[in-house]
Amino acid sequence: MKTFALLACFCAVAQAQFGNPQGFGRGSSPFGSQQAPVQSSRGVFQSRNAVQQQPASLRQEVAAPAQFAGACRELNERYPVSGSCDRYIECINGTAEEKLCPDGLRFDADVNFNVYPCKYPNEIPCLERSSLQPPQPTADCPNQFGIFKTGDSRNCSGFRNCVNGVGHDFTCPEGLAFSSSSYRCEWPDEVEDCDAEAFLGFRCPEVPISKELGPPAGFRYYRSDTDCQKYFLCIEGRPRVLACGGDSAFDDLTTTCVSADQVSACPPELRAAAADARELEQQRLAKQLQYDEQFARNPPHKRRF
Repeated sequence: MKTFALLACFCAVAQAQFGNPQGFGRGSSPFGSQQAPVQSSRGVFQSRNAVQQQPASLRQEVAAPAQFAGACRELNERYPVSGSCDRYIECINGTAEEKLCPDGLRFDADVNFNVYPCKYPNEIPCLERSSLQPPQPTADCPNQFGIFKTGDSRNCSGFRNCVNGVGHDFTCPEGLAFSSSSYRCEWPDEVEDCDAEAFLGFRCPEVPISKELGPPAGFRYYRSDTDCQKYFLCIEGRPRVLACGGDSAFDDLTTTCVSADQVSACPPELRAAAADARELEQQRLAKQLQYDEQFARNPPHKRRF
């Protein structure tokens, strides 16, 4: 009698968890005849804790996930919708719900369950035959979310970060260009759609090729014609701009940064400031040397304990 009661309880639990097994094998949608729940009005992912903390009545209106027979392989998991880059199925406590990443983001199936699964396109490639939701452009942005280049091939440093359709403009540090493929500021010669010569206003001089030695090896350095503290590094005939800091300037002879008062191409004000700074540094070093010599001649007595 006890064995029969236990068997009846097990069957009841299995029926409550998995529903009618005949409904899953009909070859239609994995959700059976149930209609997929509608995405919440915010259009963003709500964590399990956020949903559970809402009042029961509100949870029923916002979440209201339908019971999908056999859709969840585990109690808590996510997996992509076949053929889509931004739709996915989320299972919470065995209940499946179809969700949609915000416009411009894509679903990442490899993140942990407690991590937000929607990423920027540079992190998650979308296959050619896969689909994305229609874009929702605004006056500022082509998508609700994303990072987009704002200039052309001659003005490569600007980019715009779009959040909920609102654009926030930024500029890369001087001499760097924004890469649409990596979403980072890179050397302009490494950015495919940037004309490094036009962007930096410098074209690397052609270096003659020796018949005996072949093409020249190594890098070439050239001081800027307009700023003695800036110089260009030419790599395979394409420039990068660098700068000497403080009161230093680039020296063509040594191809290094030296005190600006030693570079005749620098303006008088910079050369004077560099000379004063160098004089103060020499005085400081002289005092330090004098102190070290005095300390060596008269070391302090060791304390006895």
